[in-house]
Amino acid sequence: MKPRVFVPAIASGVLLWLAFFPCDLGPLGFVALAPWLTLVRAPVSGWRRYLAAYLGGFTFFALATQWVRVAHPMMYGSWLGLAVVMPLFWLAALAVLRTLDSLKLPLAVSVPVAWVAFEFFRMHFPTGFTFMKHVGAYQMIGFGWYFLGYTQHAFTPLIQIADVGGVYAVSFVVGAVNGAVAELVLRFCVRPAPQPVGAPPISPSPSWKKVGRGLAFALVLFGAGLGYGFWQLNHAPFGEGPKVSAVQGNLTQDDKMDDPNGLLQSYSDLHYQAIQYDRAENRFYGDPPDLVVWPETCCPVDWCDVAPDASLGNAPQGFQRHRVDSQDWFLNRQWGTNVLFGLNGLEWDGTRVWKYNSALLVKPLARDPLWKPGDPQIAFSAAAGRYDKMHLVPFGEYVPLGDELPFMKVFTPYKHDYACRPGERWTRFPLTARDGRTFTFGCLICYEDSDPYLARQYAASEPVDFLVNISNDGWFKGTEEHEQHLAICRFRAIEARRAVVRSVNMGISGFIDSDGRLVKLPADRWSDSKKVDAIVTAVVPIDARRSAYAQFGDWVPAGCWLLALVGVAVGLVRRKVA
Repeated sequence: MKPRVFVPAIASGVLLWLAFFPCDLGPLGFVALAPWLTLVRAPVSGWRRYLAAYLGGFTFFALATQWVRVAHPMMYGSWLGLAVVMPLFWLAALAVLRTLDSLKLPLAVSVPVAWVAFEFFRMHFPTGFTFMKHVGAYQMIGFGWYFLGYTQHAFTPLIQIADVGGVYAVSFVVGAVNGAVAELVLRFCVRPAPQPVGAPPISPSPSWKKVGRGLAFALVLFGAGLGYGFWQLNHAPFGEGPKVSAVQGNLTQDDKMDDPNGLLQSYSDLHYQAIQYDRAENRFYGDPPDLVVWPETCCPVDWCDVAPDASLGNAPQGFQRHRVDSQDWFLNRQWGTNVLFGLNGLEWDGTRVWKYNSALLVKPLARDPLWKPGDPQIAFSAAAGRYDKMHLVPFGEYVPLGDELPFMKVFTPYKHDYACRPGERWTRFPLTARDGRTFTFGCLICYEDSDPYLARQYAASEPVDFLVNISNDGWFKGTEEHEQHLAICRFRAIEARRAVVRSVNMGISGFIDSDGRLVKLPADRWSDSKKVDAIVTAVVPIDARRSAYAQFGDWVPAGCWLLALVGVAVGLVRRKVA
């Protein structure tokens, strides 16, 4: 095979990988796709064009998602699956690009339209589109990592446009620049293919006029985004919210599952350090925070509850006993402050017990001043709300078609059944600070912070004061997943214009303000902030701004899909007429 199209396509895969962690060479994101985009006009056969496009995508996803495999031996299949399936979205984008290009559109226009359309499609494929609720086939799913816009997580002025159109708006700008650069590459570097004697030359090289139009469009778009970003960053100081401590242990997933007592001991120790309480002397040695946050599933004690329309008396006896023990463990002890626990939630709905991946807020109660040890037991705390994770991870939290195809369960990393039920409510947790001020916050569990749709619901109506992300990244043992997860979360803060508190097992925990800036991490460097025990304490910055993206949603990818479909329809009509 001639290397004329394969080498540039694979080079794009490598360049785009370099733009993400572990290398984090973000500026490469503006040019990484340019070699691959020469396939749009390369004078080669269809099978070579699309094979080259696929190999470029395969190279990128195989390199970018290799951290998936370290979680468990069964996850090698997930890594291979992502590397094999994800490039198909690149092929679909190329097909649309070819049709749009036949309409003589500059690549600076057609590239962001096609690319953003398929980023959105990938985010929700196959059953995560909200219109599927009407046919009973809706379940949140999709792979929302490695969008073009995420390469610019450190380019603070530019990414402010995420509050207008989400990360998709940033991807649109980056895609436009890639398209303009590709026009330049085609103009200078691509030679016409040999033609028979006497035949007119066929060249993919664009005219200078077309190159100029593309460059102008990309520069205006980039300049407008940058100008908007500087304007948004020029705001009054943030208000002061509650004082929060995010605790971070350093436990692998194997340690969590094999030694629940050790897990509980580790996080209990961190908790009492966070509230500055000496258990030996039974006294506080500092001012406790208003809220302590534990990571996802890092409290190994289940919280047992009963659905509002169900009767506990009809529940199995084992569940009833478990509920008594659960309530006793959480409520009949002094936690010293409000605590958000990451745990398994068990709920009796009248017919069966469901398992959820949950966050439970426990608040302190004023103790009877006449109470003395030995008196009848009273509650020291009360449950103030529970959030159940909505966007579950396939094979990690449920088995796709598990009932219809039982053999699929062999692909899970668990020896036991860990199937969870998705939640249905965006819980707004109430929080009363020690000085009497009241706040509300929303919670995102694990990779829910990679789904723009979820986070913006907390700012669309009844906006919360801040967001919390609890996650268990101990699966990934210090790989670049930790940094990439933090980089993605920065966009949710801007899209909702709400600060985010992250409590992550193994890291990276910390505070992100609503401009996407990192307020505090366990250490000065990202790489030193993972695989360490840490307590990150700060005052949450409060932003009163409203987000256009929260109000109007995914209008950018919707517009891209509209333009792409119209363009494809026009292109097909023209082809038929010709």
